[in-house]
Amino acid sequence: MPLRARDARGRVAKVITVAGNLRIACDQFNAGQYYDCHETLEEIWQEEAGEVRDLYKGLIQLAAAFVHLSRANYAGAERLLRTAAEYLETYRPAALGFDIERIARTAVDCRARLLELGPGRAADFDLATAPHWDVDEAALAAESIRWRAWGFTREGLSEPMTIEVIE
Repeated sequence: MPLRARDARGRVAKVITVAGNLRIACDQFNAGQYYDCHETLEEIWQEEAGEVRDLYKGLIQLAAAFVHLSRANYAGAERLLRTAAEYLETYRPAALGFDIERIARTAVDCRARLLELGPGRAADFDLATAPHWDVDEAALAAESIRWRAWGFTREGLSEPMTIEVIE
């Protein structure tokens, strides 16, 4: 892979598509790569200025909650499970090809199980109960138009976008 030129802030240009990042984020989350999922979604979230920005924030916070759960960090996981569900509430039942109803409900259920365990037993949380993420790419075109999402044409086609990332 050729080296990319860094700017004065240590950032490099990277070409992504929103649809591609959403698929990658789903695969990462489902594989238990919660931190990587968080980073992949942040690439979109940082560019999005419209209504769907908080959808990305809710998904990012849910991925971050599972980072905390995997580290048995009760306080961080509890807070992020709560706020993720709050951010996702607006987008129920579905948005941008995600079954937000199922994802948000599972986040609430995970928080309830964590609260039941209590701070001293956060390490006992069963990570296998994480919600399964999937994006319906067939619904993405219409949803991107509905939400006027960044990274899509007016016809709902995902287009390559150049972003800056720190490498």
